[in-house]
Amino acid sequence: MNFFPLKSDASHAFSSGVSQKLSDMDEHEWDALVSDDNFYNSYRWLRALEHSLGATDVLSVHGSAGLVAACTLWEGDRSPGMFFLPDCMAGVPGPWQKGFLWLGGRRNTHNEIPCIQGRRRHQALAELGRCALEYAQQRGYAGLVMPYMPYQAAVEFADAIGGAVVLHSAQASLEVPDTGLSGLMASWRAHDRNQTKSEIAAFRRMGSRVEWGAPDELDDSVAADLITQNRSRYGGTQDREWMQGILAGQRKSGVSYFGAAAVSKRDEDMTALAIFYRFGATLHLRYFGANYSLDLNDYRYFVLCYYEPLNYAAANGLTKLRLSTSALRAKVNRGAKIEPQALVVKCADEQQICHSEAKRHNGRMLREYQDEFPGHLSRDWELVESHPNPTN
Repeated sequence: MNFFPLKSDASHAFSSGVSQKLSDMDEHEWDALVSDDNFYNSYRWLRALEHSLGATDVLSVHGSAGLVAACTLWEGDRSPGMFFLPDCMAGVPGPWQKGFLWLGGRRNTHNEIPCIQGRRRHQALAELGRCALEYAQQRGYAGLVMPYMPYQAAVEFADAIGGAVVLHSAQASLEVPDTGLSGLMASWRAHDRNQTKSEIAAFRRMGSRVEWGAPDELDDSVAADLITQNRSRYGGTQDREWMQGILAGQRKSGVSYFGAAAVSKRDEDMTALAIFYRFGATLHLRYFGANYSLDLNDYRYFVLCYYEPLNYAAANGLTKLRLSTSALRAKVNRGAKIEPQALVVKCADEQQICHSEAKRHNGRMLREYQDEFPGHLSRDWELVESHPNPTN
């Protein structure tokens, strides 16, 4: 184990340092700091990324009783897209073309800092942020950024480290009734109920059916092909071999143990699949794939990603379905709530962040979502309205 200590804040009796791989850390100690919603920063998910993409440095903060805060580190993407800082910061002036240290799992669309609860939480977050900035400065980064955070978590982290909060995305989620899909439909307007019944009936009329199983039971090459077809359709650039490597890493880390795959079949032909992960009481949708050479209008996407998992979650005692950041309109039309996501940024040179611009940007984004999704926004948006940038 190579552990490089950082200068710690003696007044809080923390010791902090950087490891070169996650396997230097204890799985159970790490996951004790991870909430149900923060699956993509859980130990086995991050280990899967190590197996597939290579190891990254890990920043950790220890107290007298053990690990109190930690996160993996990476550099973001160098080309436009969801993990390219100039795109995330569009509309906010700043040095975003420079290199920044990224906190959280690689290509995660939901990030929270794994951290203790209780009275020392604020101090632990502050220590982690201080050490991350020291690490960034030592390596010539212009600052640090943690993207795709729930707004409330972003506010808390920014307050602890003196960073700025910038809205840049949103994610969808559903509360799962005990009775699953039927319970949710009971709360809908007649038009929406009839639409869902019509889509499910069309799926069945085309001779399609759904089978549930474990991801380990799938042929990785077939699953990777279907997922890649879907990603390519919406601008994804990674090929099938890249996706197959990701799935192989998940098998190796054991995160597939938490997985569940819904497969759409006609006769014995697989026409589509959706892969989910259970963590605590939450079910996370991660992948959808389809064979687009089959000209089917059978609503397999909606059946696999919304209707079937609601019943699966209810039957397995899960209370929330997380649906990630894409296709928000389709998700809202089927009962989802939209939650704000923000990044926390802190420059090595404090003068390079214009807080008033960040505040105006957050206000503009709030109004855009209020106009587009009235009645479908989570209560976290009220926090955006009352505190558009808590660093001011």
